[in-house]
Amino acid sequence: MERRTAIKSVALLLGGALSGPTLSAMAIRNGELQPDWVPGALNFTADQQALLAEIAETIIPTTSTPGAKAAGVGPFIELMIKDCYLPAQQQHFMKGLGDIDAESMKNHGKNYVSLSNEQRIAVMTTFEQKAADERKQAAANVVKADVDAETGNVKEVKAKASDPLVPFFSLAKELTLLGYFSSEIGATKALRYVAVPGRFEGSVPYKKGDKAWAT
Repeated sequence: MERRTAIKSVALLLGGALSGPTLSAMAIRNGELQPDWVPGALNFTADQQALLAEIAETIIPTTSTPGAKAAGVGPFIELMIKDCYLPAQQQHFMKGLGDIDAESMKNHGKNYVSLSNEQRIAVMTTFEQKAADERKQAAANVVKADVDAETGNVKEVKAKASDPLVPFFSLAKELTLLGYFSSEIGATKALRYVAVPGRFEGSVPYKKGDKAWAT
């Protein structure tokens, strides 16, 4: 299969797994790839790859089941960013990686991969709040119409900004979850997996602590 066709197909299949803002940042619109877009042009350094793996591990750590690193989520996120997102979103994500280390150095005197688990969580919490602030700002820039209550006529429409970029933490978290639960480890260790399902059962008794089913 041609690479561009494969990317297009994967992007469409992810429609049920990613949020609307994340899908809108991908290099596909209405089922068609964006013109003049070249996948794979972005390069991650070895340090950035290591950082990405540790960020994913912070989001899904190793507990009684293997974590994100064991499932190869870091390389999955790298591939997705390189091959499925437009340059503006790619650069926004790469800036976020740099900001993670800058925040780590500022508050803890070490880069992210050298931090303790508690320190990593503190840094991630900061970026989670930054993501919420970015989403709030983006929401303020969407099209808003002032409608006359009596006539129903639109009196004023605010100009719509271009599609906002997905905040770094939001995109990293979504792709971590997607990469983990679509991996063999995530599907078979963290979820209940049946390789060859039998008949359909619409109502299955649930006991507290039961794992979700892999789909």
